[in-house]
Amino acid sequence: MQTAKNEQFIIGADVIAYLTSVKHPMIMVDRIVHYSSNPLLLIAERYVSANEPAFLGHFPNMKLWPGIYTFEGLRQSCFLLHILNDLEKADLLKGLLELHNRQILRPHIDHKLCQSVINYLETKTMVDSDMYSSSIKFTEPVFAGCLITYHCMRDENEPHSWSVKALVDDRLIAKGRITQSFTVKSS
Repeated sequence: MQTAKNEQFIIGADVIAYLTSVKHPMIMVDRIVHYSSNPLLLIAERYVSANEPAFLGHFPNMKLWPGIYTFEGLRQSCFLLHILNDLEKADLLKGLLELHNRQILRPHIDHKLCQSVINYLETKTMVDSDMYSSSIKFTEPVFAGCLITYHCMRDENEPHSWSVKALVDDRLIAKGRITQSFTVKSS
């Protein structure tokens, strides 16, 4: 799905909860800010609050974000890219955007379209495999108060392989490749 130049593809945390079986506090993606199917690309964000449970005891007197959480955010972004691509193939991306509008209390919502997305997602069993390989290099630390931006792009030659990077204030904090098999099965 290509959006018009001035049209944004924004999906918030409440709708992301419909798309993944991962639940709080382990969901590492707060918002999807861009999706493209050509090339297959997703940009997502994670706000790192000083109140994160991960900061309890990770580094005494320092709110240093664990690198594994950055990796997990990148991995979850790849999974979300896979799900969005499946929804696009089912011609339901417009409904997903409408569901987002419903969740943020916008007026004039097409409730039938929202329900069609929910029904589709309920008939699918999305399997986020624990089997993966990765080569991620961390280049800078992340601290409380940062906004992490995740970028993932599927490799055209390998359908289960993604080039990924994470940025804070346009500074590269992690980059590499994740290979993982995700499946969506009808219930």
